[in-house]
Amino acid sequence: MKNSKQSIVEKFKKKDRICNICQLEKELSEDHVPPKACPPAKNIFIYKLLSEMTGDRSFRPRISQNGVTYKTICSDCNNKLGNRYDWALGELSQKIEGFVESSLTLPNYFEVECYPNAIMHSVLGHLLAAKTQTDEVVIDTLIRPCILDNSLPIPNDVHIFYWVYPYEKISILRDFGMPAVRGNFQVPGFFNMIKFYPIAFLITHQLSSYEGLLSLHKFNQLCPSDKANVQIDLHPIKPSTFPEDCTGVDNFLMLGRTANDSVYAVSKSKKIKK
Repeated sequence: MKNSKQSIVEKFKKKDRICNICQLEKELSEDHVPPKACPPAKNIFIYKLLSEMTGDRSFRPRISQNGVTYKTICSDCNNKLGNRYDWALGELSQKIEGFVESSLTLPNYFEVECYPNAIMHSVLGHLLAAKTQTDEVVIDTLIRPCILDNSLPIPNDVHIFYWVYPYEKISILRDFGMPAVRGNFQVPGFFNMIKFYPIAFLITHQLSSYEGLLSLHKFNQLCPSDKANVQIDLHPIKPSTFPEDCTGVDNFLMLGRTANDSVYAVSKSKKIKK
């Protein structure tokens, strides 16, 4: 007899038909997070990140041969992300992948020429897609206009931090709180996170630094078509569970309804052992 507690992780789709980007009521399409242009394996097991963090093994994973998808945005907005911005994130990911997999002895950091503002638009657009709730979270209301109109700058209060992430694991977590400085529980920060091989992003509102991570903030005012050099640090490598891990005494998480849309995914060849 099967364990009645076991259930397959459901697909991530909205109950209403309101697009998370344009906020119009339309037929919704499936958005890939990360986008198809990026390197990760598409044949994966999808778990709920919240369950993995709490050690809950009562859920069986969902097998996907199409990556992680959220049915939360309309086709027009989906195509806009793919055509305008995703190619830039894919190009950066492929460049970093080349360095991560190189057998050569490489410096601790280097610079790559890319389109940083287009990359930021891609990250923020898919961040908007990565939840099934229709709400008015402040950071969402701030970034929607610049995704819809690329002539608008990314708001100054929005900060995107990034680091090399050499793990074949996808982690997505929306709208969570944790200390703005690890170990200091008096000042919380508001965060969003998308991690996939070979790069991770942490998006904040009104928090200009976090644990020494590199920031894309100086590119907020650029046009998506502008080229610039972006620094990439190969050392030190952060743990795969950074920054959400709270098993120690220096961190905690505050989660809302969107925690139910959190993702932890691994390739089928690396299924989590129970």
